[in-house]
Amino acid sequence: MMGLLRHPWVVTGCRVGIAVVFIVAGLAKIGDAESFARQVHNFQLIPVAFENLVAIVLPWIEVVIGVTMLVGSRRRAGAWLSLILMAGFTIAVAAGVARGLDIECGCFGTGDGARVGAVKLIENVLLTLAAWIGTTRLGQED
Repeated sequence: MMGLLRHPWVVTGCRVGIAVVFIVAGLAKIGDAESFARQVHNFQLIPVAFENLVAIVLPWIEVVIGVTMLVGSRRRAGAWLSLILMAGFTIAVAAGVARGLDIECGCFGTGDGARVGAVKLIENVLLTLAAWIGTTRLGQED
């Protein structure tokens, strides 16, 4: 099984898939930082003073990480950053589920309307797994 997860096509597929998810998610949030700030607030995980900063900066970080994973000379570094962010997003969703919050996740801005719940948690776990697979070295220094 580990051999399959390290196959170059699987690693590349996961890396490209996560890159696209990050780019699409980031672009969806960039145009409406105010709504995204409300979604960040609904999770009640960071101090209120930082919510606007997160809403403004995080989407750009997602886009940069995604682009780096596709065309950058540091694709593997971008993959590691995507893994760190996906793990953080998964923890945030798990915390929301554990607290019984009935909120939108904000993953793709206000456009998708996905709710925090078991389905979103499973989706995030799978995306985190894909991000982890995408960190695998393919024999090149990138």
